[in-house]
Amino acid sequence: MAEDLGEGTEDATPKRRREAREEGNIARSQDASSAILLLGAVLVLAATVKPMILALAAMLENALGGDAMRAVRAEDAVEGVMPTLAEGALAAAPMVLGALALAVLAHLWQVGFLITTKPLEPKLERLDPTKGFGRIFGARGAIKTAMDCFKVVVVGWIAWNLLSSVLPEIVGLPALGALAGFAKIGSLGLTLALQVGAALLVLGVADYAVQRFKHERELRMTKQQVKDEWKESEGDPKIKQRRMQIARQIAMQRLQTAVPKADVIVTNPEHISVAIQYDADTMQAPRIVAMGADHLAFRIRQIAMRHSIPIVERKPLARALYANAKVGQEIPPDHYKAVAEILAYVYRLKGKAVA
Repeated sequence: MAEDLGEGTEDATPKRRREAREEGNIARSQDASSAILLLGAVLVLAATVKPMILALAAMLENALGGDAMRAVRAEDAVEGVMPTLAEGALAAAPMVLGALALAVLAHLWQVGFLITTKPLEPKLERLDPTKGFGRIFGARGAIKTAMDCFKVVVVGWIAWNLLSSVLPEIVGLPALGALAGFAKIGSLGLTLALQVGAALLVLGVADYAVQRFKHERELRMTKQQVKDEWKESEGDPKIKQRRMQIARQIAMQRLQTAVPKADVIVTNPEHISVAIQYDADTMQAPRIVAMGADHLAFRIRQIAMRHSIPIVERKPLARALYANAKVGQEIPPDHYKAVAEILAYVYRLKGKAVA
């Protein structure tokens, strides 16, 4: 079985995916990014080249026209050149900014927003020549070489079909004027670039799908890895159960010593038990020495009966003390009167004087 061979059969957990992403181990395709950049750059160039050329022509006309060719002093050179440089930068800005935006989008499309330096950390295994030869001449290297050759064939086939269809127009270029000839060449080049970019984009998207599939396979985990990760995040169930048992034992031991000190047990009657102690010589107000619900409430009543401690049913008071008071602290002042009445009743039963 695959599990016995140590192969991953379970989908990666969110924790494993998060750790892989932090290490820069993400599914991405360089071919897809390159195709997006190529196709996008062609579209940006097609949209901005004419305005850019017109702006540059106007800039040159202003720079060379009039008395711009007169001799200028060296100290005036910067003042004369800076406006021209600013105009040139402004003319080229749409194309440059468009290409930059495409580069960012090509990255975010595959990777998302991620900044990590772990891929740049030096690793000694990268210097292993055997692994280097394996990457070059192994199965992955062969597949990469085959894909590159296939792309060359596709690009060549597209170029051949396009040139064959427009061969009469190419032959007739000398009959056109200079501007018309350059415009025709630009149009043919744009058509070729768009077709090649579209074909490479299709291949790039397919390569990205393959890379994502491989990435998911590499992230798969064995059942034991999933169990170990769950234990690390949630804790070993056996240890947690043991801790709960110890906590219950400690709570029971505290009840065994605290409940016998109480003067009265106020109950709900079954779900809540509150043990109250009052010593007029050492306490300013009655104090809660033990309190519990459900199983603990039952244990408090058992201990109280063994030690002949009175049990009084007062549902509203028991609920209020359980919700608002804490073990080891005095009862809230709002409940002084109700508790005093109960203590007076208990003292009368025992024949003690009411403090």
